[in-house]
Amino acid sequence: MLVMPCPEVVTGHVAIPGEDFRRIQEAVDRGQNLWRLSPVRTAQEVGTRHLGFRMNDIYTLVEQYRDADSGLMYAVVRVKHRDCVFLVRLYQPVKQGPGGIWVVESVDEIS
Repeated sequence: MLVMPCPEVVTGHVAIPGEDFRRIQEAVDRGQNLWRLSPVRTAQEVGTRHLGFRMNDIYTLVEQYRDADSGLMYAVVRVKHRDCVFLVRLYQPVKQGPGGIWVVESVDEIS
């Protein structure tokens, strides 16, 4: 039987209950929750509130790119949590580019 070394971290597709992307975008447009403009800070904030990460984990931006099919901006953040490493995939659901909010789409553990 495979024992997960970091079972407290939520993996797979992420859907935060009550997360309304348009409402979050409007709040950011008014100058609130500006951490949503950074994929790394979003991975950190959402990760510690909902996904089992800690603020003092190591968060590193791996890449940021535009998906050719959907036109959406995506980002990948690597998180070192204890002895585990995760890839957090984020995207911009409302506005693309510097003024758009980031939301967590999925978390995958890598060895």
